[in-house]
Amino acid sequence: MAKRGVAGAAAAGEPIPLSRFGALVAQLESVVASARQKPPDALLCFDLLSELSSALDEAPKETIQLWQRKCEDALQSLLVFGACRPVRRLASSAMGRIIQKGDAISVYARASTLQGWLVDGKRADPMACAGAAQCLGEIYRLFGRKITAGLIETSNIVAKLMKYHEDFVRQDALLLLENALEGSGGGGSGAAYLEAFRIIMRGGISDKAYIVRVAAARCLKAFANIGGPGLGMAELDTSMSCCVKGLEDNVSAVRDSFAEALGAILALAVNPDAQVTKGGKKQNVSAKKFDDGLQKHLILPFLKANGANAKKLRIGLSLSWVFFLQMIHMKYGTLDSELQNYAVQVMDILQGNGSPDPHALACVLYILRVGFADQMTEPTQREFLVFLGRKLESSNYTAPTRVATLRILSYLLRSLGQVPSEFKDVLDNTVVAALSHSSANVRVEAALTLRALAEVDPTCVGGLVSYGITTLHALRETLSFDKGKNLNHELDSLHGQATVLASLVAISPKLLLGYPARLPKSVLELSKKMLNGFSRNPVAATAEREAGWLLLASLLASMPKEELEDQVFDVLLLWASPFTGNPESYLSQIQDWTSELRVLSVAIEALTAFIRSFVSPIITTANGGILLNPVLAYLGGALSLISSLSTKQLPHLKSALNLFTTRTLMAYQSLSNPMVYKSEHEQLLQLCSSPFRYSTTQNCSTRMYCVLHY
Repeated sequence: MAKRGVAGAAAAGEPIPLSRFGALVAQLESVVASARQKPPDALLCFDLLSELSSALDEAPKETIQLWQRKCEDALQSLLVFGACRPVRRLASSAMGRIIQKGDAISVYARASTLQGWLVDGKRADPMACAGAAQCLGEIYRLFGRKITAGLIETSNIVAKLMKYHEDFVRQDALLLLENALEGSGGGGSGAAYLEAFRIIMRGGISDKAYIVRVAAARCLKAFANIGGPGLGMAELDTSMSCCVKGLEDNVSAVRDSFAEALGAILALAVNPDAQVTKGGKKQNVSAKKFDDGLQKHLILPFLKANGANAKKLRIGLSLSWVFFLQMIHMKYGTLDSELQNYAVQVMDILQGNGSPDPHALACVLYILRVGFADQMTEPTQREFLVFLGRKLESSNYTAPTRVATLRILSYLLRSLGQVPSEFKDVLDNTVVAALSHSSANVRVEAALTLRALAEVDPTCVGGLVSYGITTLHALRETLSFDKGKNLNHELDSLHGQATVLASLVAISPKLLLGYPARLPKSVLELSKKMLNGFSRNPVAATAEREAGWLLLASLLASMPKEELEDQVFDVLLLWASPFTGNPESYLSQIQDWTSELRVLSVAIEALTAFIRSFVSPIITTANGGILLNPVLAYLGGALSLISSLSTKQLPHLKSALNLFTTRTLMAYQSLSNPMVYKSEHEQLLQLCSSPFRYSTTQNCSTRMYCVLHY
């Protein structure tokens, strides 16, 4: 009854009862009326528009309709007087919502009024033009399909606004175009879309202001979202080439926007049945498919990337891959089971690189994980796991490709939380076989994959551990006699088996089913044999000692110390050989210093684990002193070795020596009381400050200088 009474009063010309919404509209009219003499206060307008937006949620449709025309006029006047960006945003949003909740028929008149103002304005205030453009864009976003007839006029308006010197006007012009494209849904005239495309390509993507380039990239994405109306394959190809160039921009926001646009356009290009021609009609399915788009715009630029912008380009192309895969799956309905067909093309990116490129590998891993694995349902992930596992059987897979495949296998196993029976059938010929690969990176990754398998299926831990220990014993016997061609393969197998056993030892205490009771003793005995009874062949001896220290480090770092307390002094003696005595005499016996430093680095890592487990907790007690003195002697021996090697200044040892030095410093840091090694403070400070004293030879000095003087 009350609503009918209000409507009747309005029809009879009687005073309209003032609601909260009406009162706010009246205040807005007052602000606009006074704006002719003095610009309105931005904070006042912001608060008023915020309250108006809240009132719109509560007011009934009849009340909104009574005040709609006055509110629309007041909002438009506020915008054309010139308002700051937050006020323009709120006013434009309120305009769209009041038409949406009130009488929608007014959209035609309001859009026409705004277009007329933008066309007739000779050289209006830039803020006023930006406000009118933003408001018109909001109307197109909500009601674009109703006002497609004005799209050609809107394109001309955008072309006019792009001539302004103010970058925010050009930005809002392209945002208007983006909303007009998205809102029209491809139902406008072909001439309007071609003009819009010309505006984007001629000035938007190369604009000097980065916010305008971002807006231009979003317009290209909008074109793809509505089916590329009026555009042929030539225009799509040109736009994709421009997107690839945009991926080398200096501003990350621009690169990200062009990456999204490239992915969206590529998704449209490989789905010709979704492309729209003039009049909003769909292309025939028989239209030419952009078969080589992925190769031309995603794969080849990735492979050819070089120079200062190579990393930027690769990251952008990786994002484009992910957006492309998400678009074809979520928008165009490609089944997740069909996504793995594209996975082969992604993996081929690494096939041309025989040597590992960490950055390229990281990009491919990101694509495989986010673009493929995370979009798949559980049954498809199981199929993808087996699919990748069988790919490892191929003999022409490069080391980086195997590393990427094994890393994704680990991720899929953890995602599934189980080991499919089909994957177990190919396990021996793929993951286990990779433990003997010639690349250390592949061997480590295979060990981590078996570790992931053990985490999701703890019942296999006992078998894997027994297999590893038995294999290592057999390899030690074989290395005593092997020479020539088979030696390298046996050494690779030794390293792979030791790595997987160390990784299994590391996770065993955390497994729900626990670990085999004899595991600590068995691994300790094996490591002691490798450290004390190694082969006479110096190459094999180095590999055995490195494997022994690796196992000991894992054992000390993961197992409860109660498991090894009865042998703590026997364990402590293992470091006596490399870290006591005359360093010059020790080094004179070494043939390959690089390999020896690698072994010593692992030995110091094991000593650090020993300190954290046995020394630091009791460093203030008498027993702590018994264990502490030998540890300090070993660390002092390590410092002597570092000093001796540093004076030789051998360039080929620099990387290995830096690693050994860093591990030694970390070992000192693990001692909870720094006063126990007070006599070594001066030497340690010299080691820590050397990168900053020799800036010509240490890159980190320059980097630290930049950080300190930022």
